[in-house]
Amino acid sequence: MCMDERRREIIVREIEYWKRSRLLPEQYCNYLLALYTEGDDKKRPHGRGSDRRRTVFTFLLAGMICLLLPASTLVIYFTELSFVLQMLLYALFFFLCLVAIRLWKGKGNILHIPLISGAFIFLIASIKIGEYYFPKQKAVTALTIFINCLWWIWMGKRFRLLYFLLSGIIGMSILIAFLLF
Repeated sequence: MCMDERRREIIVREIEYWKRSRLLPEQYCNYLLALYTEGDDKKRPHGRGSDRRRTVFTFLLAGMICLLLPASTLVIYFTELSFVLQMLLYALFFFLCLVAIRLWKGKGNILHIPLISGAFIFLIASIKIGEYYFPKQKAVTALTIFINCLWWIWMGKRFRLLYFLLSGIIGMSILIAFLLF
């Protein structure tokens, strides 16, 4: 291997590191990789195979996060688990949503799946906590829902997510209507 090929291999590895670490936008990295490998994927050590694996991993993680909502419902209503174990499962589910949000930050539409799932899981868990510590107190449940709706409105305004803003407004409207009538 001559010196030019070694340098090229080092540069290609460095560009792939930048791409994985998101130090540069993916389009720039793809352009630089095509430039230094002269469009030949064989010269890239991590060519299409790692992209396929990443896509499969993303698909499986998105599917798993979509299943967290039904799983969280099952945890509350159809199991005989203790309150502490239920809360640990909710914390795990919420943590998985946070990890997915961190992984998919800047990835486009797929980011919305863990955001929505995490918001619903947090709502269900907070209502469950309120009902556990203050049984048969409708005011605590209403306050919990109100705080969650405020949080959704804040998230909608802060991150320009219309569905969070609308969900918070609609949730608050339904809550106020329920309390008044």
